[in-house]
This record gives sequence, C-alpha cells and structure tokens, in this order.
Amino acid sequence: MRVTIISLVLFFILTAFSVSAEPVAPAAVPTRYSDRIESVSLQYGLNPRFVQAVIWRESRFKASATGKKGEIGLMQLKMDTIRDWAKAHRRRVPSSESVYDPELNLHIGIWRLDQALRHWEGHPEQIRLALFEYNAGRKATLRRLAHCGGDTRLLLRTYDSGTYAEKILDKYAEYSRLDEAVVEMAQF
Repeated sequence: MRVTIISLVLFFILTAFSVSAEPVAPAAVPTRYSDRIESVSLQYGLNPRFVQAVIWRESRFKASATGKKGEIGLMQLKMDTIRDWAKAHRRRVPSSESVYDPELNLHIGIWRLDQALRHWEGHPEQIRLALFEYNAGRKATLRRLAHCGGDTRLLLRTYDSGTYAEKILDKYAEYSRLDEAVVEMAQF
C-alpha cells in the first residue's frame, strides 16, 4: 500500500514537471450541435459561445434533458415560452415531444434569450438581467425587482437566478479564452 502511494506521488511529480516539445492544445469548446448553435445564434445576432454557455448550464448539451418543472431539451424550455414563440411567429404550438428536437429547441430558446436581452437593452446590467429573466421568467423577474426596490444589484445578489447568470458568464468567459488560445496556437 505504501509503495503504491509513493509511486503515485512520484508519478504526479514527474508528470507535473515534464516538458513537452509540442504545445498542448487547450480543451475544446463543445462541438456537439455547434453548427446549429452558430447558425441560429447568428440569425439573432447573438454570440454562439454565449448561447453555448447557456446550454451548458441548462442541459450540459443533452437534447433529451428534462427539468424538475418539466423544462424541455437543450435550452430547457417551459411551455409558456413555447406558446409565446408560437404566437409571435403565428404558428401552431408545437408538442412538447417535438420541442426535444435540437433545431426547434434552439430556435425557440435563442429567440427567448434574444427577447430577454432586448427587454433589458440599455440597462448597465443588461446581460445579467436577461439571463435572470431567462431563468426565472419575465413576470417573476419584475416582481422580484420590485421587491428589491428596483435595486438590480440587490436582485442579482439575493436570488438564485443571479448565481445562475454568473455561472453562465463564467462559462462564456472560459469558452472565449479557449477560442483565443486556439487562435494563438494556430499562429504558433
């Protein structure tokens, strides 16, 4: 047992100090559904890495994900959002089963994210508030904001949806750094 522990410690020490002649490529940004995410995101003028960060938080890129309250698919859509999308696009409300389709789920979810961003346009905390709204819903966000006396910083610190927004922004920053590292590697 003692020999095994010593061997493992030595292995980790040697691994930590080993130098490779080849630069190590950074971990890649998720590629599952990347083409679809990029296409739909750009239709709405959103950064695909930002949308990927939302999807990472919502479903970890699992199209068949179902939330605790019945949220659906990649972007964890609620039926209210699906109905709003159908009304805005003058379409029949899709069945919950059909919304598991990644293409449709992305269209509805990215549309909803865009709506939230537009709603808070011009506000210094636009992105955080839009993410808060995406998570909690518009009515709940406005009700909670009123409860906080209109203090958006208090809102973001007090409710779980504020933490949700920060986790997405952290992941977005990580994805952006990975993109920069890949560009640097290509120039090497």
